[in-house]
Amino acid sequence: MSEMKTINISKKAEPLVVLHGWGMNSSVWQRVRPALEASFNVIWLDLPGHGENTLIKASSLEQIVEFILPKIPDGAHLMGWSLGGLLAQAIAQQAPFKIKTLTLVASTPRFSQAENWHHAMSQSVLNTFAKNLQNDPEATLKRFIALQFMGVKDTKKIQQELINDVLLRQRWSQGQNQQVIMRDRIILKKQNEKSLKKGGDGYDGYKYYLDALKLGLDILTHADFRQDKISIPQHWVFAKKDRLVPAEVINDLKLMRTDAQITLLENAGHAPFMTHPDEFTVSVLSFLKSYTEYAKYAG
Repeated sequence: MSEMKTINISKKAEPLVVLHGWGMNSSVWQRVRPALEASFNVIWLDLPGHGENTLIKASSLEQIVEFILPKIPDGAHLMGWSLGGLLAQAIAQQAPFKIKTLTLVASTPRFSQAENWHHAMSQSVLNTFAKNLQNDPEATLKRFIALQFMGVKDTKKIQQELINDVLLRQRWSQGQNQQVIMRDRIILKKQNEKSLKKGGDGYDGYKYYLDALKLGLDILTHADFRQDKISIPQHWVFAKKDRLVPAEVINDLKLMRTDAQITLLENAGHAPFMTHPDEFTVSVLSFLKSYTEYAKYAG
């Protein structure tokens, strides 16, 4: 079994653990990294099957939580985006003693529609994504990225950067130039040898990543935390132009999370930390500051 990799900045500050969303990796946070790292010991986690943790295999939500929990210091602040927000809720449910605050970005207690839960993605849309993923993973991922930015101005460059980064990091895009292909083959060979030495079954980055995508869609379809009583201080960050998590869910959330702080970013979509990083960090740091004892805030 592979060791889960993290990326963090060591300092005498409170820990902040950050979880990315479906199909992505920790690089999605690059536009807000300086502001967060100025105040916290940030642990940027790549989920199993993603980014630097492609060798990590998980077959259920519970296994993902099992992988993540040892990486969370006691008293950490936990932030999750989209799918990462669902995972953050699962972690808070299982180990509330470890978590000081929850920041849930473009996430929801239940991602898919259900009885008396209409402000969510339809089951048919998620089923279509799952079917398309089987037939053409790369095209499905590109469509999902485009959906995250739909309705938000001037995002073509961000989308292209995200597509390139995800596909190169997972090393399964076809048609890359020969220099990139050779570089990645060397990396894959080394990782394969390392896996075999540890008693693993070799390295198949494409398969591991595809399995992780399938599992992620299953979690987005079925995970449900509406009945959970989470007493940890919570900050829910929504965006008015989000096409995946409708802002109208705020009204439902207020009924079940009466003590939660809720922020609505007027001009952002599903990835506010990419398109509106300044507005996002002001909101997030304002919340975290009220629960932080010794972090030093820039500005």
